[in-house]
Amino acid sequence: MLGIIPLTIRARGVRFLVIAVAIYVVLRLAGFHKLFANDTEGLGALLQIIGTLYSVVYAFATYVIWGQFAAVENEIQKESGALKDLVLFSKRLKETTRDPIVRAVKAYARGVVESEWGMLSRGADTERTDMLFAGVIASVIEANPQDEPEQRTLENLIEIAQQASAHRDERLALSAKRIPRTLLLFVNLTAFMILFLLFFYPFHNLALGLVSIAITTMLLFYAHFVLTDLDNPFEGTWNVSSQPFAELITKYR
Repeated sequence: MLGIIPLTIRARGVRFLVIAVAIYVVLRLAGFHKLFANDTEGLGALLQIIGTLYSVVYAFATYVIWGQFAAVENEIQKESGALKDLVLFSKRLKETTRDPIVRAVKAYARGVVESEWGMLSRGADTERTDMLFAGVIASVIEANPQDEPEQRTLENLIEIAQQASAHRDERLALSAKRIPRTLLLFVNLTAFMILFLLFFYPFHNLALGLVSIAITTMLLFYAHFVLTDLDNPFEGTWNVSSQPFAELITKYR
């Protein structure tokens, strides 16, 4: 499980764990926990309330982010599928009519693979691939049919191109969405409060306290990692693949 998490993230998690455990040990040796020996029930109730709040808010945030992540992936499949149909159905045209369409699709797909993922991950402008996609639409609209069968084929291709355009627009709109900073701050604040209250909890056994702090710290740290990693579908450990567009360059001719 941890093998799929980058070493840098794991190293940060270990550092965070060491700091939390060190703080707890120092407070414990200073006898800080004795000040709250008679407040075990109150602290336990407060931990339960905040823990429940955290679980609800975290589940909501994860559900929304995962929904957006899956929607982006779905639109990628639909857009690349429409472009694949554009290439395949264009085989009914004469080579001189078909070639500009195929070249435009491949140029656009190459632009997406080479640069668009990086631009979207940084929130940068996608002007280059916008122009390449406009070239795909233009290659279909400006095609000159030689006879009536070609005319019918081109009408079908125009409809497919419009579908690809709609899926691209939806993909870009979904790609720009990120978790609201206020929501992320609230999730992090409740997570911090859970850990903070554990420092005050008067565990009778030092080993049990250390284990509780360690487990809680790691769970909260990696919960934060999952949330922020999924928030950007185009970079990180879990991200959407540009492979469907790469296949348009090499697989379909």
